[in-house]
Amino acid sequence: MTSSSSVGERIPHAYATYFDSGYLSRGLTLIEGLRAFGDDADVWVMCLDDASREFLDGLDDPSIHTLAIADLEASEPRLLDVRSGRSRMEYVFTCTPLLLRHVMRAQGDTRTVVTYLDADLGFFADPLLVHRRLGEGSVGIIEHRYPPRLARRLGKYGRFNVGWVGIRADAAGFECVDWWSERCIEWCFDTPSEGRYADQGYLDEFPSRFAGVVVLPDAGFDVAPWNTGRHVLSRSSDGTVVVDHADPLVFFHFHGIKRRGRWFVTSQLVYRSPMRRVLRRDVYVPYLERLDHWDAVLASKITPVVARRGKGLRGLAFNVARGLLDLGSILSGNAIRSRRPG
Repeated sequence: MTSSSSVGERIPHAYATYFDSGYLSRGLTLIEGLRAFGDDADVWVMCLDDASREFLDGLDDPSIHTLAIADLEASEPRLLDVRSGRSRMEYVFTCTPLLLRHVMRAQGDTRTVVTYLDADLGFFADPLLVHRRLGEGSVGIIEHRYPPRLARRLGKYGRFNVGWVGIRADAAGFECVDWWSERCIEWCFDTPSEGRYADQGYLDEFPSRFAGVVVLPDAGFDVAPWNTGRHVLSRSSDGTVVVDHADPLVFFHFHGIKRRGRWFVTSQLVYRSPMRRVLRRDVYVPYLERLDHWDAVLASKITPVVARRGKGLRGLAFNVARGLLDLGSILSGNAIRSRRPG
């Protein structure tokens, strides 16, 4: 399926993402954001539990295609060989390029760009602005754009963020996604090691290893808690959000949002970037209102599974530290009060 757009010609494309019932409200907010700008492209969702798949299938939306990890395992049996040695999230990360490849094959058109999206992205302008930046390229990736004060500490997680990766279903695109799939089967862990990190660190090799790789430069792409410290967000006369007085905010990566009782706690303080007025009023608040809406819709329909990241003592230490930081976020104004009970 193609999408009509205010920014120009039709660009054949589709999306791929994954989430479980604990992230279902985020996934629905993501899809709603795409549709708000007239993007009716197919969205393929790898559902990580039965509840999320049953809900999406119940929408009876022909543009939403659901599948399970078992569907990828059927086409790539080596996945089962590595499953027991990886945490739940590490195993899901292992599947990222295989999901992309699955959708690229299913779409069946070498012109089609299949874009992996993290479920916690929110769109504020036409998604095709990003695709048009890719042009005739085969692979599109976006830098983290860490501020200098964070670059040394966070550089181990890779130059590029895996939250938005677009790959065209042509020969160059398949060469890239095949290589990426092989690497993730070999090694995909939630601890940086020798230039690798989960499914994300491998993106660093794309520009030097493959033809047709485009590093998408716009400041309005993948703005996130880790890079708001290096950008200026302002509100234009027509109410849209502008980044660095030049580029429209196309999508924001709402990484790390946690619901704590009546509060949505952001991860802005994790990256030492306290919220300013425009970021709060024009980015977080409208997104969280829609997230709140979907949480309310789902409350009487499913009991979400909330999976904690990490395992063992490392996971425990992470969750304790994050709990203390969440309290600090609430006290310092880096959390937003929900309109419904927790």
